[in-house]
Amino acid sequence: MIGQIVQYLMLYQKIKNLSDTTVSIILMIISGFSFVVMHSAAKFLSDQIHIFEITFLRCALVAVVLAPMIFKEGKSSLITKQPKFQIYRIITNSIAMLCFFYGLTLTTLAEVTALNLTVPIFTTLLAFLFLNEKLKKHRLSALFIGFLGAIIVLRPDIYINIGGVLILISALIWSVSLIFIKKLTETDSPVTISLYAGVGMIPATFVAAYPYLTMPNLYQFLIILFIAVTGTIAQTLLNSAFKRGQLAILLPFDYLKLIWSVLIGYTIFVESTTISLWIGGTLIVGASSYIAWRERN
Repeated sequence: MIGQIVQYLMLYQKIKNLSDTTVSIILMIISGFSFVVMHSAAKFLSDQIHIFEITFLRCALVAVVLAPMIFKEGKSSLITKQPKFQIYRIITNSIAMLCFFYGLTLTTLAEVTALNLTVPIFTTLLAFLFLNEKLKKHRLSALFIGFLGAIIVLRPDIYINIGGVLILISALIWSVSLIFIKKLTETDSPVTISLYAGVGMIPATFVAAYPYLTMPNLYQFLIILFIAVTGTIAQTLLNSAFKRGQLAILLPFDYLKLIWSVLIGYTIFVESTTISLWIGGTLIVGASSYIAWRERN
């Protein structure tokens, strides 16, 4: 499925003469939606199975989900050219994922996503400092406007509980992880990066999950499999986007996650919407659309 999405976009790119930047933006949007779907499924199942067990099983199933892509790419997908950065990425990703998923169980889906929108701010600044990516005015403006939209959605009177604190910690550590991912895309394939991350996080997530391990029934296992599939799709498409585009261009599109999370939160978790949501959401979509227009060539 992951390969078909990328191949279709490559074919469409040839037909429509799309730039690598445009293709990377499309991949980023699909990845963001897939992440929110995964988070929603994990939140739904966390009432029945501890979130750490869900996290562990999601990582344990990554190799299974990626098997068709690994078979297609051959032995090259099993070898990394930057083992040091893979280790750094695994460590940061493990901490960020455990903080995020535990925080997910303590607060609403919309609040989780909104607080997680600090990631583009952290990452764009880190990319400017360590990857020598240019911080052009229109990129910085898009980031600021998108973040302002997220603040409006949150509202100044929002109560930041321990779940919110964990999400913010996760956002900061995930931002560092994204820098490592960007470095890895210089030499490794998206499949290789996803494989090493998934398998590499098994030990840490198993230790966290061990006190809570239970035997899922068939219904629960199918949801866990769905979480693994959507999460792996999201991560691999993110890797593909990073391989083709600059972080400063792509990260404003992370703000679209807020729109997806509010829609899913309203339909599945019966979370209400407010006027501030629509005002903030308009700014978020506007910022993403603006940068897409500026970077279309």
